[in-house]
Amino acid sequence: MKINEKLFSFFSSEKELKNVWKIEKDGRAGFLAGSAHLFPYRLKKSLESYIQSTKVVLFEGPLDDQSMNRVVEQSLKVEEAAALYEALDNQTIGKIRKVAGHLFSKPDSLSLILSLTSRGQDPLLAYFKSRSPWMAFFQIWSNFLKERGWKHSVDLEAWQIAIQLGKEIIFLETIEEQIAGLAGIPLERFVHFFKKIDQWGEMFKNHADLYLQGEIEPLLAATTEFPSRCPAIVERRDPVMFERMKGYFARGEAIAFVGTSHIPGIQDRFRAEGYTIRQVTQAQE
Repeated sequence: MKINEKLFSFFSSEKELKNVWKIEKDGRAGFLAGSAHLFPYRLKKSLESYIQSTKVVLFEGPLDDQSMNRVVEQSLKVEEAAALYEALDNQTIGKIRKVAGHLFSKPDSLSLILSLTSRGQDPLLAYFKSRSPWMAFFQIWSNFLKERGWKHSVDLEAWQIAIQLGKEIIFLETIEEQIAGLAGIPLERFVHFFKKIDQWGEMFKNHADLYLQGEIEPLLAATTEFPSRCPAIVERRDPVMFERMKGYFARGEAIAFVGTSHIPGIQDRFRAEGYTIRQVTQAQE
């Protein structure tokens, strides 16, 4: 590679997807790709290369606007209002206000409704009372990342490319199943992660670096404290997604995009059924 090409790669928002494993058995092969729901770089060329070589593209769940709206609607059906807020200490609440206070004063329709129905109430408390704990957390977390340049999504980019290339698209879960998983995240995991909010900047930079290197074990070790690294999201869903994807891999020419935390569990299940697995790069394929 020439020096100017190296410089272009360093400064470009386009990077190579390295979290990809080839799954093979009886002469048939497919790919298992570790995804990132939010990311600071595009991976278009890598994604096009892998998706072009397959017939079927699988994702964890639906990614269209209608499905995303259903997620938001479900998050507003709050059973234990402000449970997360009440579990936070004053110091942590102060840190959240400092990092994400602008979210509670935006002149959108939800803020207007809150201002009319909760006069004199702490806007942060009103925010937490208006949505489920998992939505309250993920909105703050995703906005934190987007404001720092994490405006891309590996899942969405791959989905859009699959549509453009006319590939068959399969979703491994329904929106209802995914919401049930989110609702199963223990409250204390959100509390613990919020207490580390002043470390989020270092965390997200480290995550991006490890993801680009394709080092799955260090990446997973660095994200053990993230709220979704729990049985409701990982251990309970791995076997379900595997059972629903394995038939496509048995036929070959499939690629599945799942969160990186699901990679070890799904790989173990493929190995148990006699598949060979090896990590690959674009140059190899």
